[in-house]
Amino acid sequence: MKKVTVKRFLVMGLTLIVALGTLAGCAGQGDDGEGEADDSQQSVSQVIEIAALNGPTGMGMAPLVNETDKYNITVYQAPDEVLAKVIKGEVDVAAVPSNVAAVLYNKTQGEVQAAAIQTGGILYLMQVPAEGEAAAAGDSAPDLANLRGRTIYASGQGGIPEYVLRQLLTDGGLNPDEDVTIQWMSSHSDTASSMMTDPGSVGLLPEPFVTTVKAKNPSVETIFDLNQLWKAAYDDDLPMGVLLVQKSFMEERGADWEVLKKDMADAADWVNESPAEAAPVIVEAGIGSDAAIVERSIPNSHICFITGGEMKAALENLYGILAELQPAAIGGALPDEGFYLQ
Repeated sequence: MKKVTVKRFLVMGLTLIVALGTLAGCAGQGDDGEGEADDSQQSVSQVIEIAALNGPTGMGMAPLVNETDKYNITVYQAPDEVLAKVIKGEVDVAAVPSNVAAVLYNKTQGEVQAAAIQTGGILYLMQVPAEGEAAAAGDSAPDLANLRGRTIYASGQGGIPEYVLRQLLTDGGLNPDEDVTIQWMSSHSDTASSMMTDPGSVGLLPEPFVTTVKAKNPSVETIFDLNQLWKAAYDDDLPMGVLLVQKSFMEERGADWEVLKKDMADAADWVNESPAEAAPVIVEAGIGSDAAIVERSIPNSHICFITGGEMKAALENLYGILAELQPAAIGGALPDEGFYLQ
């Protein structure tokens, strides 16, 4: 019995080796030696049109810009430009601020869906301390009450920066209209300039402006990370950038979405894990202007790719608060279940 068993295993082993060799030969018939099955799995039926935004919202997809066989990524400077492209159906996928995603869902009557959170909280309160004065937060636990009586320079009125700032100040026991003076500026650059020329004041800035300001003036201090404050208050990171997909794209090209989803997740991971290598790629893609600044800003830019139930929970949390503060900020109504790509 033992001899028969050995012979049988030898025959089976030889048969398996021949079969594997045949499969390997089939897989290597392409000109580049790569398996055709792997190539087809990573290809798309046609080029996906993608709208990206300059800054952290677009940084995570920068590694995909040169994959022109799959993606046509156009970088825009302002959300309004992207909003028009989405409404007209000129893009399949778009990166937009989280509140704009809800506005577009309501405006298009459900023709778009939230597919992923791309960017967490990137807002920080900065200060150039007045002479002989410690920073507001100091070395102790953050206490927004320390901002009472101060001037806060900020941009982004009517958007996420305003609503998040007002909510967190209120949570901290301050009346945003009485206990602090919020000076709304037309741009992040104006915010930075005003803060720098008014020691003791505070500036609300996103990355990479935070890193840029610190590079110019090392005395500037980060006194509050609004993402940390939001998470402490609402048990979730602050979702600031959302990847939207056209509903028609998902219905007609679901397989293409699966390819994009994997590529986006991998790209975000690579940017976070390799800032030095990613920075020049981001600059080359037109999503940043200074590689050194981009590299230093990546760790605080909260680049991510969160989908499914975790995405839904974080967005519902934010939208519920915005609906109470200013319903118009989300298009007048909370998005229903159809908004969330599950």
